[in-house]
Amino acid sequence: MQYKTLMVPKENGRKNLISLEGGRMSYVVGIDTGGTYTDAVLLDTEIQGADCIKRKAKAITTHEKLEIGIRNSIVSLGLSKSDISKIEKVVLSTTLATNATVEGKIGQIGLLMIGGVPVGKLATNECIAVEGKVNIKGRIIRDIDKEEVKRAVKELMPKVKAFAVSGQASVRNPILEQRVKAVIKSICDLPVVCGHELVSELGYLERTNTAVVNAGLLPIIDNFVKAIKTILDEQKIGAPVFVVKGDGTIAKIDAIRNTPIDTVLSGPAASIIGAINLTGVKNAVVVDMGGTTTDIGIVRNKRVELSKDGAVVGDWQIRIRSAQLYTYGLGGDSAVKIDDGKIEIGPERLLPSCRGGEHNVTPTDVLHYTGEFVAWDRVNAVEAIREQAALAETSSDEYVEQVRDAIADKIYNNLKRFRRIKCPICAIGAPAESWYRIAQKQYNFNLMVPKHYEVANAVGAATSGVSVEIEAVIRLGEDSGGYLVHAVNERFEFDELEDALQKGVDVTKEYAVRLIQEQNLEISYIRYECRNMYLDDDRIMYKELDVDEDGTVVSEDDSDYGKYLETQIKVLVGGKIFANA
Repeated sequence: MQYKTLMVPKENGRKNLISLEGGRMSYVVGIDTGGTYTDAVLLDTEIQGADCIKRKAKAITTHEKLEIGIRNSIVSLGLSKSDISKIEKVVLSTTLATNATVEGKIGQIGLLMIGGVPVGKLATNECIAVEGKVNIKGRIIRDIDKEEVKRAVKELMPKVKAFAVSGQASVRNPILEQRVKAVIKSICDLPVVCGHELVSELGYLERTNTAVVNAGLLPIIDNFVKAIKTILDEQKIGAPVFVVKGDGTIAKIDAIRNTPIDTVLSGPAASIIGAINLTGVKNAVVVDMGGTTTDIGIVRNKRVELSKDGAVVGDWQIRIRSAQLYTYGLGGDSAVKIDDGKIEIGPERLLPSCRGGEHNVTPTDVLHYTGEFVAWDRVNAVEAIREQAALAETSSDEYVEQVRDAIADKIYNNLKRFRRIKCPICAIGAPAESWYRIAQKQYNFNLMVPKHYEVANAVGAATSGVSVEIEAVIRLGEDSGGYLVHAVNERFEFDELEDALQKGVDVTKEYAVRLIQEQNLEISYIRYECRNMYLDDDRIMYKELDVDEDGTVVSEDDSDYGKYLETQIKVLVGGKIFANA
């Protein structure tokens, strides 16, 4: 599909707008909190490609308090007053939401369900079903009972830190969720999250758990935001702060306070963006090798390929926009062990002997033994390998060769699933250059390792763009009479498709533009995607609709396309930053 793009000119009088393509010299600080290290880069926005990096630094990730590692990484950049004065924004890629969800550390949430209980495991035990129902067309079959909702809220209030509200078919008409939310707000000050505010697709269980997890992350991300602002104040950095989302775009940090679930899997998304910007390639299979795992994502036409099903995080399938990833257990800290005479690599993670681990052998220890990479105590690594080689009844040199072969085999076997994608392998992450060069020598695949590969995630954070994508759908009314517009927060009925189309585009555009403007950003572009779906001789057919620059839908005769089924509308709006934002 092609996007219709509107480039919005600068408004008169907006002289304080910083252009990322020209004007005064400006810097961006990019920070990524990984499993082992927190990386930071100072990036010059006037320079393209890998040469844009002015400085880079690493600090140990402090998992209990991520902000400590972030502070240390910023300090390690050694920013001068002159550097700080040129910083136009700070962008963070954080594992906080992912870790809290996987580890079950989200806050206790009260869930109110409307129209029945979803089939499957719920992300909270504190849940109550209340009356109310809308049908699949969005018509209200049964309204809520406000007194019943009040009783449910009062029962849950002492046990929870926030509320989630989810109704069956609420994406077809969110009015009942909105009414329940209003009742909750009328009797308590706790945060309330509705399913339709986060997910625009059917799937009651996934939408419900997405709302619950998001609500549970609210106090966690709120404390994190406060800590980050304190750190930046200490460093005298007054630039606006952004956070990378799971789809590789960024949002103002205060906007993320309401939808922290959007930051799940932001690290892998940032790494893919970093690879795009460091290499300049249009298409690639991006391989990010970290301490515990390797994440593989795909770039097509310089865009991150997104998952159609959201993401699986811990025990939960959540509906968010996120990169399509394949992850397997191989990293610099993966355990190397002998199992029944066979060398096994991962998925368990161990502290490498070169960094203080006792009798542990990891891929990092192997590189210390061979001298291909030495950053810590080589003597400890050599001794650990000698002990393990003795158990295998072989020499250290022979054992190391066997381990190298096993790691190269694991790398290539996991790359083989991407053979049909005819584009280079772009390897990033601290251990990537050494291990992917070793695998390449054995298997001769097309490999790129960009300059600054070890901080590509932080580069991706620094170079990600601000955008939001909002969707709506139009379907036939009940008994195929008229047309229903199912938008983010509203449902509309029309007699004519032409009127429904225009309303769908208008309300979707207005909502997307408002999300950008609420972040104190200027609109830089608006892109429209609009297509009708038809059934013709048992085949699904699509017709792309043209949308003018002002958002006017250009209608054409569709009598030759078969039976009308629905219209899919997407509006993508980008933002740009002001110096005083």
